[in-house]
Amino acid sequence: MKLSEEAKKTLEFGKQNGLDKIHLYPPSQTREMMKHAFDEQNKTKVENVIDENIGLDNIPVRIYVPQGREIFPVISYFHGGGFTLMSLDSHDEICRKICNSSKAIIMSVGYRLAPENPYPAGPLDCLNATKWMIENAHKYNGNAEKLALAGDSAGGYMAFWVAQRLSKQGIDLKAQFATYPVTDHYSANHNSWEENKDGYLLTAEMMKWFWDNFTTDSDQIEEASPLRSEDFSGQPPTMIFTCHFDPLRDEGKAYAIKLIESGVETHYKNFPNIHGFFGTNEMGMEAMEMACKFLHDKLYS
Repeated sequence: MKLSEEAKKTLEFGKQNGLDKIHLYPPSQTREMMKHAFDEQNKTKVENVIDENIGLDNIPVRIYVPQGREIFPVISYFHGGGFTLMSLDSHDEICRKICNSSKAIIMSVGYRLAPENPYPAGPLDCLNATKWMIENAHKYNGNAEKLALAGDSAGGYMAFWVAQRLSKQGIDLKAQFATYPVTDHYSANHNSWEENKDGYLLTAEMMKWFWDNFTTDSDQIEEASPLRSEDFSGQPPTMIFTCHFDPLRDEGKAYAIKLIESGVETHYKNFPNIHGFFGTNEMGMEAMEMACKFLHDKLYS
């Protein structure tokens, strides 16, 4: 399979903005460099955007309310960034688009980042924020009985990690969506890690850096890898996207296979693109539309 012209443009944009070198600097410096890399000139309009600090840990969240006066379903969204980078601001436009297209309240979670806050700090923030929203959705015209999880890359990891634990606590979800998710530690040596180790922005070296920031205790690797869970039953209907030219491709596909083998309704698609394409250009907007339709249909069924 060859890189499409669209994928080449995504690759060029990333290189021009230094996204292929983000692991070569201290995380704090990289975060500062990236603050304005994803500024949107014309933001998608929603009815309301509310910034809150919630729960006992004052977790920062940004809540997007769609236009209308009805009671809306709710989606917890978790941003990507290799457990180490990105923020509520970097994923503001993605959340606005999903809010409008899925007709759902979006709670974007500003979870704690590694290496300052290694596993399980970030995932626990995502779990606790979601449980907070279940108790407080009514304050925003939301219906917590119609709840989904979503995320990209490390945010996809967060969605799966949270969903597994909510299931064990008897909390049912209507759906979950993840695009190019992290699901397994690099020690698993999935084939795509070698096949796509260089040249496509997210390299194997970079992904190892992210994981080493995140899991500072080697005894936690098994627990920290959603794909290594012994039980995939009870998971909600799921949609997973991967990229052909991505070290994470095979572990995302493997997660889809685990769900299917456990009898979970699962929709999987591999796009001929590179990591980070979601919501950009023609292929990325196609993926956005597919995800939003899936979430809308499950939340309103």
